[in-house]
Amino acid sequence: MIRVIVDSTCDMPAATIAQYGVEVLPLHVIAEGREYLDRVTITTREVYDMMRRGVTPKTAQVDLAETHRRLAELAAQGDDLLYLAFSSKMSGTCGLVAQIMESLKKQFPRRAMCTLDAKGGSFATGLIAMEAARAAAGGMAFDALVERCRFLIDHVEHVFVINDLTWMIRGGRISRTLGYTASLLDIKPVLDVSDGEMEVIQKVRGRRRSMERVADVVAQRTQGCPRQTIGVTHADDPQAAEDMRALLAKRLPECTFLTEEIGAVLGVHLGIGGVGVFFFNQM
Repeated sequence: MIRVIVDSTCDMPAATIAQYGVEVLPLHVIAEGREYLDRVTITTREVYDMMRRGVTPKTAQVDLAETHRRLAELAAQGDDLLYLAFSSKMSGTCGLVAQIMESLKKQFPRRAMCTLDAKGGSFATGLIAMEAARAAAGGMAFDALVERCRFLIDHVEHVFVINDLTWMIRGGRISRTLGYTASLLDIKPVLDVSDGEMEVIQKVRGRRRSMERVADVVAQRTQGCPRQTIGVTHADDPQAAEDMRALLAKRLPECTFLTEEIGAVLGVHLGIGGVGVFFFNQM
């Protein structure tokens, strides 16, 4: 069988992970002198609780030895391996797993293996993984599935708004001067991901107006694909996600919406209160 693999920066429904046997490689969360496996030995809720107490966790890529062991185990049982990686411009995990895959190809020459840089994360990767898992279960051949995923990677969109810039300042993703000015004027940055990197596309005053703007951008970018499943994520703010879903439903009545919490690794960098929307501009 074809085994779809993601890492723990990917947000997707637990039921889908279980249904299709999607393999999740855990990154690391380091906090209060301890190191945890994301979503294995620490929950997203526990990480957000730490952040609310003023703790600033750090994150690290997947473990080399454990990842090699697990992928070899899957190959040994007869699985072909397709890994959809968190953006290589945001983490070294993509390159690390690609190296592991190359070594495993020599050990298991009959197994097909491929690492694809998803050029993003969160529910964007989740949407691609869901499509890939369903296609694999439907009998799509490995090479065709790889090409399908490449197409989806090129056409997936990420648009999100950050409510509290404190965490992006601490992580060095924006300057303290910009963060202070934005907080003083109640400016909320609207961001997207371009070629694997986050960039600010607009600065909007006020939480409600910024969310309205995100919904407008999504509606505009989905004109060529008005019927699809759209992912909405939140960083420990389910009410904001519900508000965003309602705004989107008014603009895109033919779409289906799935809501998930942003995982701990991305939450650490984006901060509490962020809301993201993920969708395809073509399918």
